[in-house]
Amino acid sequence: MNRKELAKLYQKMSSKKISIMEAEEEIREFLETVEEAIAIDGEVKFQERGIFEILTRQPRMVSNPVTREQMEIYPKKTVKFRASKKMK
Repeated sequence: MNRKELAKLYQKMSSKKISIMEAEEEIREFLETVEEAIAIDGEVKFQERGIFEILTRQPRMVSNPVTREQMEIYPKKTVKFRASKKMK
């Protein structure tokens, strides 16, 4: 599902009449708020929905397939969503 389809679904489910542009704006604001909260606290919990949390990947050694040179992939942070048991 892309952003346009999500906005159309949000528009249909909304209790008030809104345009697709307004729906996209509200979705964008919500996602920015979640991003800021994750950056501040490290995780965001939604009751009976799930948890967004930051995971840190460990550095690892890989081999370049052409030159066979060993190089290190640096650690990085990713966001993971774990659905609650009720969502599953």
